[in-house]
Amino acid sequence: MAELAKDPNGLELEDLIAAHFASRGCYVEMGVKERSPDEILDLDVVWTDYKRDPLLPLPVEIKSGDWGIGDVFKFYGWTKYLGLQSGQFIHKKPIGRVQPETLEHIKKKTGISFLYLQSNEEAGRHFQELGLDQSCDENLSELWRFSFWIQRRLFKSLSLSIKTGHCKASARKAKEYYQLINSAVFFIPEILERITALLKAHFDHQELAATAAYEIETGNVEFKSPPQSRIFTDAYYGGKHFPVQACLYLAHRARLYILKVLVDYWLSVNERGVKKCIPARFLLPSGMVGALEEMAKAKSFRMFPVFWQTFLFSWGGFIWKDKLEEEYAALEKETGVQRDEIPIALSVFDKLFPIKDGWFRSPSGDARSVLILMPPAMRGVGAFRRLMMANLDKYNELGLSREVLKRMQIDHNSGARILDSAEEDLVN
Repeated sequence: MAELAKDPNGLELEDLIAAHFASRGCYVEMGVKERSPDEILDLDVVWTDYKRDPLLPLPVEIKSGDWGIGDVFKFYGWTKYLGLQSGQFIHKKPIGRVQPETLEHIKKKTGISFLYLQSNEEAGRHFQELGLDQSCDENLSELWRFSFWIQRRLFKSLSLSIKTGHCKASARKAKEYYQLINSAVFFIPEILERITALLKAHFDHQELAATAAYEIETGNVEFKSPPQSRIFTDAYYGGKHFPVQACLYLAHRARLYILKVLVDYWLSVNERGVKKCIPARFLLPSGMVGALEEMAKAKSFRMFPVFWQTFLFSWGGFIWKDKLEEEYAALEKETGVQRDEIPIALSVFDKLFPIKDGWFRSPSGDARSVLILMPPAMRGVGAFRRLMMANLDKYNELGLSREVLKRMQIDHNSGARILDSAEEDLVN
């Protein structure tokens, strides 16, 4: 059984830092790279607190190994180049012979906050010093670490698929899509241009998972209307074929980012009085404009990006219908969306991306309302969360029906398997 590193370094340390921001209700972006066409810079973490106005994305540089003053000024140069606030420089090792007064001087001149993270246990205190809320559950950062780890492994399955020739064409297109939604649009300065780029990519990649499954099964590629395949069924219902699951994951990541930039746009126009923005109705589908105007009436509207980040990647994309009050109370604490507006928040995908019969389904004999097209490995995070919330060790102790128990265990096992698998097995 995969376990979280007790002394995380490298990407695992980045997961830990991102998890602490996410567990405190911040919107988190990771591994944001600018390529033009070569890689120019790499922001380890960018976090945004949607409870604050104006919205300020704050960059974080994370060092698990040795570092020096030059690393600090390289990071500072990146922030000036991008027009961002100075952010945080988080390190596990002291700088060596440099006096603490030197770092304090640099902090005053640059605005960079230095966080010396000697142990995982210290992290909570440091994040409180940044003025962030206390996590509403001490276990949330651990849950988020598992989530970010699974997300990284899903993306890794695409890189390996390209390298090994396993659904190579679909994986390459998926990787390009990932680079767009995770990095490229971040560096587009005009928000309406970001919206346009995201929407075009979204409409061009809606069948990516089905295409990958069809390519694995037949060796053929059909991006527009791929036929149904056994591989897709095995991936979606059986928790297999991680490259297909990765494509499902990317599609939801893209929808989340579209929601984020739409909320950012609305707040910039309607709360901050920015006059230079062209009305979005000239760029968006008419139905999306109406949906945006309707959603914006909610008092908690500005927190919708955080809500959906949490719901997708920490809650597994499902709600227990027979434990609605308990689930809604937890979601309100974690996301800042008021209890009575959670149904509005949950309707966002139906409003922005309408599909026949809606995005939520209740499978036969299932007490859950489940967002469709969630990758099983990510649903597994939500399954594990329910064990954690109930302080139980086994799913059969949750009082589930046989069918729901089977589905939850399949999802849990898919998440566990992607973490336990050797890299070469991530394409199987």
